[in-house]
Amino acid sequence: MKDLIRRRLLTIRKNYKYKAEDSIQITRKILLLPEFRKSKTVLLYYPHKNEVDTRFLIHYLLKENKKFIFLPKVYKNQLKIIKLTSVSQLKRGFAGIKEPEGTEVSPNLIDIAIIPAIAFDLYGYRLGYGSGFYDRFLAGSKMFKVGVAFDFQIMDKLPYDKHDIPVDLIITPTRIIKPKTEKGGEES
Repeated sequence: MKDLIRRRLLTIRKNYKYKAEDSIQITRKILLLPEFRKSKTVLLYYPHKNEVDTRFLIHYLLKENKKFIFLPKVYKNQLKIIKLTSVSQLKRGFAGIKEPEGTEVSPNLIDIAIIPAIAFDLYGYRLGYGSGFYDRFLAGSKMFKVGVAFDFQIMDKLPYDKHDIPVDLIITPTRIIKPKTEKGGEES
């Protein structure tokens, strides 16, 4: 079931014509979030395969220089967190994704994490590429987790596993979704 949803949404996302405009709308909403405004440290990601484009936010925050920015790097099947001070740190890494070069820092330093997905459901569960990097990374974390997606990536319920970690908030170009608190999704 997950693979079918994944393939269908990746095809839609590949051909999506409003990625830039929608990414700007999502960035504006992130900048206005109380949790974002009070944060000192932000985990972002570098966009890949037509994900919500975070480059606007990365460049803005580097220029503003008021928050510490971190990006993930895949190392030995785990996400490692690297402080980003310049886009010149970015090199092609796992799956061709741009990742920062630098020294790993503790995930405990992160106040808020902006997290990509292929889909989110109304309970905050996410469907990623299937490697489980984010779920392992987020397990036990205290950071505020914000999922970002285009509107077509929001589902009522997704299949999930016991180890899947839901996000605290989902932002789309037209909505801010506070996930339902009762157990959702369909266990796979």
